[in-house]
Amino acid sequence: MTDHMDPHRAPLRAVRVSGASHRERGLARGTLLGEQVLRTSRAYAGLFGHLGIAERDQREAALASMDAVRAWAPEVHEELEGVAAGSGTDLLDVARTVARTEILTLAQAPVATECSTLAHVPAPTDRSDRGAVSAQTWDWYARFVGCWHLHRVDPVGEELAHAGIAEHGMTGKIGLNAAGVGVHLNILQHHDDAPGGVPVHVVLARLLTGARSVQEGLDLVRSAPTTSSSVITLTGTDRVAMAELSPGRVTVLEEEGWMLHTNHFLGLDEPVRDPASTTHDRLGHLRGATGPAPAPRSADDLLPLLCVPPGPGSVAVLPDLSEAEADRKATLATVRIDPGARTVRVSPGIPQHADEVCLTYQL
Repeated sequence: MTDHMDPHRAPLRAVRVSGASHRERGLARGTLLGEQVLRTSRAYAGLFGHLGIAERDQREAALASMDAVRAWAPEVHEELEGVAAGSGTDLLDVARTVARTEILTLAQAPVATECSTLAHVPAPTDRSDRGAVSAQTWDWYARFVGCWHLHRVDPVGEELAHAGIAEHGMTGKIGLNAAGVGVHLNILQHHDDAPGGVPVHVVLARLLTGARSVQEGLDLVRSAPTTSSSVITLTGTDRVAMAELSPGRVTVLEEEGWMLHTNHFLGLDEPVRDPASTTHDRLGHLRGATGPAPAPRSADDLLPLLCVPPGPGSVAVLPDLSEAEADRKATLATVRIDPGARTVRVSPGIPQHADEVCLTYQL
């Protein structure tokens, strides 16, 4: 089996990114990643074409999202310009990756949506020796197995340091910041989804650099003029909020105990658009696993709950060799976040292999 088909064996790329300004930090990232930024952008161009999105529409959607970024978060726009310059590409190449969720709203065929997230919030009486923790599988098209990296990002000015993972060209995705706020992402789909808004991956980047509490994170999410749908899970030391984003709306889910999310709305009555989606199956697996489970003492205790045997509808996704290669999906990474301990742990591939290769960032 090749690395393309075996994500847990894929070589990891880890970088530390610093800069005196946002543009300089972007230049540093682009220089470190080099041709991988263009390679990832071209992979997305290929995916978009496969899903029926014309090249002209890709370009217009990507540039419209960059205009939205410049208006909402000009410092992020400067950083992305730096990424493009440092990697020897242009802003359109970077935008194609950063705005990929928004561009995918134009798809003429079903889009893969297979991420699973779980979190636990202890009751107030149990918080003396444990805090909130969370974990997720990041599942995506198997063709992107080599298109992401781990990173530790040093702050610019009054920002926060953060660490986790990002796709080549992005400045943030899934991770934890030095204030103890972690973020996870699951794609959702809504009938009003459209391209051109602030990319959800830019929202994630700003959460990681700026949110000092779950509440600050929710306020920031609400301020973003997004046009696509996702759920962002914000994990703090004693609070977890799952913010379901849809065009013109943010629905916040909170409760004590177990919190679970896959790829359908829980706070809105919005049907699943892809009849082949496994989102309900995976949520059922997580409910079955967490129902009898004791309260976790660390994020590592969440790992066995994600280890559903690979197969149809599983939380752990291995490529289906009966599918066309372009359509195969896989768990590309497993991420565990413990805000109280200020640690984020990343492993390539399905959670069953998470202890074979694991990189831990301490913030």
